[in-house]
Amino acid sequence: MPKKRPTFLYRRKHAEDFPYCCDTCVPELRFKLLRHKEQHDNVVHGIPIISHESKKAAMISSLHAAPMSTLACTSPLSAVSMRELNTFIETEIEPDTENNQSCNFADDRLCYFMQNNFPYQLRPSKIQKIGSLEKGTAVKGKSDADLVVFLATFHTVSELSQKLASILDTIKLYLFTYDECDITGTTSYAVKVSLSCDDHSHNVDILPSVNILETMSKEDIYEEMASGSSSYTRDYYSAALAPLQIQFVSSFKAKVKTLIRLMKYWRKTDFEESTGTLRLPSSYLLELIVFGEWERAGSPNDFDLRRGFYHVLTAVANYSKLKLAWTRNYTSHHCRDPFYVLDPANPFNNVMNTCNCWESVAEKARSFMKTAPLFMGLSDFDGWLLKID
Repeated sequence: MPKKRPTFLYRRKHAEDFPYCCDTCVPELRFKLLRHKEQHDNVVHGIPIISHESKKAAMISSLHAAPMSTLACTSPLSAVSMRELNTFIETEIEPDTENNQSCNFADDRLCYFMQNNFPYQLRPSKIQKIGSLEKGTAVKGKSDADLVVFLATFHTVSELSQKLASILDTIKLYLFTYDECDITGTTSYAVKVSLSCDDHSHNVDILPSVNILETMSKEDIYEEMASGSSSYTRDYYSAALAPLQIQFVSSFKAKVKTLIRLMKYWRKTDFEESTGTLRLPSSYLLELIVFGEWERAGSPNDFDLRRGFYHVLTAVANYSKLKLAWTRNYTSHHCRDPFYVLDPANPFNNVMNTCNCWESVAEKARSFMKTAPLFMGLSDFDGWLLKID
């Protein structure tokens, strides 16, 4: 077990030792080193990490530049050549094992706290880790974690949905006593916290749910969702079905996961994260699109990452033609949307609906494919396999 890291509460009490402070988070999060503060700003708030050289160049060119608010993000991938791709993936995209271990230990400590300090009515029968760390698709410095807390005293999703608001309020009260995390917000389904983790912050969503997969068959669950649930109520099943998502994505081959990281890195670095009312494609959706296109290519055991990247971006650019569904957990669906990527765990969830700016995303993909030196000489007619002359 690694040495316990200073908590955010400790850091606030010893501000002289942790001089760098996030300008956004409340209560304030403090850091010992500037690079840790910059990493937090990048992961949590989507603020790009800018090198000293880049800052200097930006200052020199600022007199002739357009206002910053009118400029779109440009991914570092825009300057990567075919020969540089593998090295770039190794140094900039592949996850940092030590950092991931530290984040996992922080998650484990939070799970231990919830299992041993929550009151009887919120006692977890099980806590399921989901998110990129658990699925093995985390990008370097950009890992996330969700914890599905299966409540032992609840037995139906309907019962949970009626009391979820008060459950979330009670969870917040108890998490206030856990000094290794700060509560950063809530959604309709989760409490959002920031964990103290190896001199940086690590975001976690805590989702209360019901472990219906242990008490009902998948067929009965889907039948219940179809016959007795409104589209609003079906949303409450997502966390309960999350273990099926983990099983699905965790089965992907290692190189497919590398391609997923490449797509997630492009999405993270080629778009403004602060998009107002606009919602970009979720990481989970990108995982599914990568897998679907890989299957459509014949599920090759080995393939050229550059070519695979090109074809997945082509699918994003042609999003209106996407119709992906899988039959591992269910055999039929009733999606009537003109284009869809169905959640392998939930036939009622078109994951493409997480994005509401598809045409802008598609245009970004088309522009990137046209201008990036990485794709020079490639076309839609090229397959995924590396051609050997």
